[in-house]
Amino acid sequence: MPRVVPVTVSTRPDGVHPELPRDGTPLPVPTMGPASRLAAAALVALTLLGLAVALVADLVVLRQATATVFLLLELGVAPALLARPLRASRFALVALVGGLVAAVLTGITMATLHVWVPVPAAVVAAAATVVMLVVAVRRDLRALRDGRLPQALAAEQPRPDQAADHGALEPEASAEARAASTARLPLVPLATVAGVALVVVASLLVRGDPPPGGLLSIEGPLWWAGLVLLVAAAVVAVVSRRSPALPLMSLSGVAVLSQAIAYGTPTMVSAARHVGVVESIRANGGTSTGVDIFQSWSGLFAAVAWAADVAGLRDVMVVATWWPVMISPLITLAATVLAARFLTDDGRAWIAGGLFGLTLTLNTLYFSPQSLGVVLSLSVFALALSGRPPISGARRRSRPASVAPWRLAAVLVLGCALAVTHQISPYLTTAALVVFVAFRLIRPWWLPALVLVPAVLWALSNASVLGAFLLPTAFGDVVSNAAPPAHSAATLPVPVVKTLAFALPAAVLVLLGLVALVTVVLRRGDRRAWALAVAAVSPVSLVVATNYGAEGIFRVTLFAAPWLSVLAASLPWHRLLPRLARSSARARRRAAVVVTSVALVVVVGVNVFGATALDWNRVASADTTRVTARYEETAAAGAALLVPGTGNATPGARTARYDQVQYLTREALGGWPDTSSYDAAADEARLTSGLEAWDATERWVLVSDVVGAYDDRYGFQSYDDYTELAAAFAADDRWEAVMTAPTATLYRLSTTGAGDE
Repeated sequence: MPRVVPVTVSTRPDGVHPELPRDGTPLPVPTMGPASRLAAAALVALTLLGLAVALVADLVVLRQATATVFLLLELGVAPALLARPLRASRFALVALVGGLVAAVLTGITMATLHVWVPVPAAVVAAAATVVMLVVAVRRDLRALRDGRLPQALAAEQPRPDQAADHGALEPEASAEARAASTARLPLVPLATVAGVALVVVASLLVRGDPPPGGLLSIEGPLWWAGLVLLVAAAVVAVVSRRSPALPLMSLSGVAVLSQAIAYGTPTMVSAARHVGVVESIRANGGTSTGVDIFQSWSGLFAAVAWAADVAGLRDVMVVATWWPVMISPLITLAATVLAARFLTDDGRAWIAGGLFGLTLTLNTLYFSPQSLGVVLSLSVFALALSGRPPISGARRRSRPASVAPWRLAAVLVLGCALAVTHQISPYLTTAALVVFVAFRLIRPWWLPALVLVPAVLWALSNASVLGAFLLPTAFGDVVSNAAPPAHSAATLPVPVVKTLAFALPAAVLVLLGLVALVTVVLRRGDRRAWALAVAAVSPVSLVVATNYGAEGIFRVTLFAAPWLSVLAASLPWHRLLPRLARSSARARRRAAVVVTSVALVVVVGVNVFGATALDWNRVASADTTRVTARYEETAAAGAALLVPGTGNATPGARTARYDQVQYLTREALGGWPDTSSYDAAADEARLTSGLEAWDATERWVLVSDVVGAYDDRYGFQSYDDYTELAAAFAADDRWEAVMTAPTATLYRLSTTGAGDE
């Protein structure tokens, strides 16, 4: 058990719930001890040992697992062990984000310079890791043998006078300290593990294609029992002053974990296009600058391409499938570490992080640069705001805290990784940093330039692909830019489930904003609360400049939600309910259980429903994914594939040849048929005729249940009509079935078209 150092702090309460730790309660500050650090080192060492065994014995599956885990999850563990001892949450964030940044910068450097040497680069990374592990392990073994913590621990502990200056002890301390210093039965961790186990087993029992009712319609009692257990563990942790870290991070990823297991394919068809960029980098030994925006901002894709080549992965869709399972808890962790810069209580910080992680449904998490961009942005904020007085601490005015030089260097490195990964994240990050500079919460004033300058330089070097995204006519048109995507071609009523899948998460965000507004009003004398409020408004700058493909409003909510979550978690409820604050401890505990349970059930319920209700039309079904891969791998260059519906449901452009073939949708051939008197044979004949006239070397068509489901959900064409259209293609002798699967069929036109050369 690590030694903890009690810290005397100010006794001024901030009005947190009586069952949560109060500001001013002398609490120990825990840091990962030698045993925990040695365990982390052992985990990496076992991975490297497994990789070595896999290479020697030619164990393909073991090689794929160990190489992918090492390069995408463990690359930053050894450097983090060399740093001064950190608390568990900060160590995990530094290790995971540091590793991802290293993978991104290594991959993009090789891909941009077209010096694609993945195996030698991995050997260098592994050798450096081994050296760092040896140094760190020797230090921790010596500390463990001597029964003391490393000397660097002293630098991590805040002095009593520092705690008094901040009005509270270091914010992340309380719950982790109790977990380390009290001899309680670990009910919360045990319940969390049991809950996750039930979710995994239940999802394994229902593996298959998404049904019309989504995930919730097929999961059985075991799954619901696991979800209830996770919610109960989180409630017990919050109310009993234990750390809610494990249950909240598990809850933030429970939906994507269930989807990955049950469907075995990415939850968004757009992931296929991103996989195509990865495969293009692997096949061409680098990026093709100027081809498209994905190639130009391919930091994430280059990192995954590096890992895939070293691992010998034949199908990167596996990484795309499991990416959300990794990134969802990491987002919650990063948001929590950031929230701890403002909140004096560890429990409230985890509540803020959990709120953010559970309110991301409007911005579906999948294998995309945006998902990594959020993590990097939150990490930049956590570094830049390090050492700030907590929002609920002393009110005295103070000079902005200067960021240590090593933190400035880390911000620059993160800024470079952001610049090559995502187009808008660096600018929205810069906007929030400018706000905190203006409110004198960050120093030096030029710190935002560490994020902005790399982004601008990278954008200028790739300006040729930005024309469609920076339209002069869109600048300043805030109302139109902020409007959600419109589907003007829809002729049928939109199903209620589709409306609720967007409306319910939006309602939760509105409620979160209202709670945040109440906090600002009650803390109106605290400039930090106002800084958070203005930071939440800063993402509006995006819709001032562009409509971002009619998705600007979603990105605005994404980058506003962290600050709203911090404000909501810092609500001084005792000023709203003074009578309850003066009531007995039992009454306060009972109220805490009820309020926490209701709030968590609502937020988790909306999160799971919003993430899974549209699985029928969102998930890239395994059949359709295999069919599109067959088309791209076998079709002649210049071939055209007709999707007789919307292209949004087609997992196309998923191989390295994605830029050599074409995809056409109904819109390209005249739009949608009359739904009042639908004639499937006439519709098929019209589409075939239009495709024959299209300039292409070969003509193909894809008939997929997922396409019909998407068109039905968005009111373009009923699923029954689409089924009749599929039968019409099957009955037309001109179409030769090349590949047939239970839910998708690939046809090739056997006649000579007018557009042949």
